[in-house]
Amino acid sequence: MATGHYEGMFILNSGKFGADPDAAAAEVSGIIEKIGGEVVAHRPWQDTKLAYPINGQRKGLYYLTFFTAESTRLNEINRIVQLNENVIRHMIISHQKDLFSQMVEMIGGSDAFRLVDSDESEEGAPTRGRRDDNRSSDDDSDSED
Repeated sequence: MATGHYEGMFILNSGKFGADPDAAAAEVSGIIEKIGGEVVAHRPWQDTKLAYPINGQRKGLYYLTFFTAESTRLNEINRIVQLNENVIRHMIISHQKDLFSQMVEMIGGSDAFRLVDSDESEEGAPTRGRRDDNRSSDDDSDSED
């Protein structure tokens, strides 16, 4: 069968994750491994208040996973999650291999999310959130004279 590249977002019970983060992470990985998939990268994303209560839960932890699996086995995740008390909701989307590789690189410890100070950056390296000191304030105007 064809192996696909997937991103899974699981909303976990925030209290159970807080009590034992390693066990909750292993539980999510275990769901993927039960269907014969391989977890490539995973990490907690955000612990936040939910927009509306789900099964009495008002808070949840978003847990992001990137994995490969046979496309025919994805429906089994729905069955496993329904029996799991720790997973409140989940969503799985498919990615092309190129995009999947880039996203795994981003989540896998790259400094891509960190803003670089101008003192730390190499000469000529772009920095986000800072103005180039060599530009004059006249360059900032968008109007034409």
